[in-house]
Amino acid sequence: MVKTITYQGVNMKKLISVSVAAAVAASVSFASSTDDLRAELEALKKEVAALKKQTKGLKAKKLKKQISELKSAALNDNIKWNVDFRTAYDVIGYKYSDGSSDWNQIMTNRLWLGMGYAPTSNITFKGLLSYYKQYGQSTSQAMNAFNYFDWVVNETPNPSGELRVKEAYWLYFGDDFFGVDIPWTASIGRRPATDGLLVNFRDDQNAKSPIGHIINTEFDGASFKFDLSNVTNVSGMYFKICLGRGMTNANIRYAGIQPNITQSTGLFGGSGQFLITNMTGSEYTKVDGYESTDLFGFIFVPYDDGQYSVHTTAFKALNLPGMKINDMADTNGDGIPDAYLADFKQVGDLYGAAISFLAQGIGDGISDMLDDTNFFVSLAASKTDPDGNNQMLGMTMMTPTGPMVLGAAPGESKTGTSWYTGINWPCQLIDDARVGVEYNHGSQYWRSFTYAEDTLAGSKLAARGDAYEIWFNKELIGKILTAQVRYTYIDYKYTGSNGFFADGGTPLTIDQAEAMGMTTVDKAQDIRFYLRYRY
Repeated sequence: MVKTITYQGVNMKKLISVSVAAAVAASVSFASSTDDLRAELEALKKEVAALKKQTKGLKAKKLKKQISELKSAALNDNIKWNVDFRTAYDVIGYKYSDGSSDWNQIMTNRLWLGMGYAPTSNITFKGLLSYYKQYGQSTSQAMNAFNYFDWVVNETPNPSGELRVKEAYWLYFGDDFFGVDIPWTASIGRRPATDGLLVNFRDDQNAKSPIGHIINTEFDGASFKFDLSNVTNVSGMYFKICLGRGMTNANIRYAGIQPNITQSTGLFGGSGQFLITNMTGSEYTKVDGYESTDLFGFIFVPYDDGQYSVHTTAFKALNLPGMKINDMADTNGDGIPDAYLADFKQVGDLYGAAISFLAQGIGDGISDMLDDTNFFVSLAASKTDPDGNNQMLGMTMMTPTGPMVLGAAPGESKTGTSWYTGINWPCQLIDDARVGVEYNHGSQYWRSFTYAEDTLAGSKLAARGDAYEIWFNKELIGKILTAQVRYTYIDYKYTGSNGFFADGGTPLTIDQAEAMGMTTVDKAQDIRFYLRYRY
């Protein structure tokens, strides 16, 4: 089959045919001249070769143009994806105040789908979808609603394995701030507020925005960062303003229909279990008795030369919630109250602050191992600010002799402290591996915002007591396939470490709790092994 080629409106097949016919005619007319015939044939060959070369060049140019267009689309007009998939096996153990113990083995899959898009050099979009699920269906349905609490939803292996938005924000880069040589950024959206500095080492990933010692919690909000190094001549100095909302006071759609398990309405002629309390049709109105839970603060880095750095943060969180006991109930009908009735209420504000020193390399050329060793120490503090006579970290119990106050008294402010240190270095026995050791201690009234810390036994950095951890990270196929073995041990000195505020955050000693008939966790352990694929 002969393909017809058209070049600049000329039918190539026809042109070649005409040329051949002309050559034949010439050979008949001038048969007496063999040299003339040979010359004509040679000329014809050169003409055909030249035409083929020209058309080939056109195809090559067109192909190059198509490739260029595809590259442009890939680089500028499409979202870039990355994958972080981890399969983990955790052995979790608890020792209780009454001497009993409890162990379980949990397997989980966690998938992060990262995305990024930068249409111009000064603005970009970043997002992260998260799937985190236990193997199999959860057998316990009690209190499962708290698994979906917004502060921890992407750090909690949920029973249905939903794909959720963990991060989604745009980031603007400014070259100067109102004519001053201060590069700056602005960002709004679902914040990268987990896996921050210091905790990123054991998690084998780049640090995100917060200082992980005191904040490791998802929230929505905004940030504004100002690079001060050019105007101060101090290496790495910057100031960052952080704003966030952790809980809104808005009603949801159909909020006027409230469930009622004690009264039948006879709705539609039946014995339904819904009590119609509001038929106005209003939606997203304010919830009576609640305010939005907001946080505002700053991060200030006074010095960072790439090896040694100092990081500080301070914040205030408003309208914080917790479980508040209202009454006691008789659940078995024997006339003796045997269960507490509690509500989720907002009880006050919290101030927090931290200062951290980080060395990414110790000394200068002392040894290859010290050059690649990371060491940090961090100090943090928290202070409650109750609303009225609320007890933010305490409770009042009724006894035969009258009310008994445990922990903070009504309206009393309490200060807690914590310190956190760690060191990690390249393993000297195994190539492409790192070893880390960490320790942290929290006082009686310490309260961090580390609810989303990824330790299934409970946040070690929230511990009112002592926490010890050792970890080993190994590259199997570069950073594409890695493995970790990690052991976490928490020795609690007071209760309420992993609670919110109000009665649930009351710090009792382990012996106090047991003497009052409250069996609580005394020691916690988590042994983790994982395989992780990233690309």
